[in-house]
Amino acid sequence: MNQTSIATAPAAMKPRERGDVVARPDNNWKPYPCLLTRREVEAIIAEQLG
Repeated sequence: MNQTSIATAPAAMKPRERGDVVARPDNNWKPYPCLLTRREVEAIIAEQLG
């Protein structure tokens, strides 16, 4: 079900040069809160699951 075909698979990344910097997330990174209550999130999930 989660298999990707060759046609839809993303292109392979080209090799980096020695001087290229790799963007890495900060160790203290946290996602922004969605500002929904637990009850609202549960309602959305229940609606999507049917």
